[in-house]
Amino acid sequence: MLAIPVLRSRVAPVLDWCSHILIFPLEPHSPGAGQELFLPHLEAEQRLQVLGERGVTTLICGALSAQLLQRARQLRMEIICGVAGEIAEILRSYWQNCLDQPQFWLPGCRGPRRYHAGRPGTKGDSSSQAHPEGGSENLCLCPACGATTPHKRGIPCFHMRCSHCGQAMVRF
Repeated sequence: MLAIPVLRSRVAPVLDWCSHILIFPLEPHSPGAGQELFLPHLEAEQRLQVLGERGVTTLICGALSAQLLQRARQLRMEIICGVAGEIAEILRSYWQNCLDQPQFWLPGCRGPRRYHAGRPGTKGDSSSQAHPEGGSENLCLCPACGATTPHKRGIPCFHMRCSHCGQAMVRF
């Protein structure tokens, strides 16, 4: 199943504060028409838990906190963030595998979608996130040890921790 947080018929800009979520099948003609959830009484991590219990494996959103991204990975969800637009257009583009078009980019997010997978070997696997030389504007840098990691759309670098020394990263 596929989940999209909603704000006024559009993809919600930040998943952490959204309590209105639509659930759809992963394929356009699969059984299980859209479901609508209103979960204002739950914390963000609890909402993710409910989505996992409902069989959601993919979540399309604008942005999310590093803490929520980590929780989604624990639940083995694939996260497609940096997305903006009307729900019907986003859903149609996802099903047609053309969600990478600039009109669906969240303002301030450049380049192709970033996929954050909870399952190794999927398109969000970190081995597929390497940037070509000259793409330094898409990197986060550790100011303490100099380590770099690909920037993840929708997550500010300072929310990420260096895997080597644990310091907060900065945009490079």
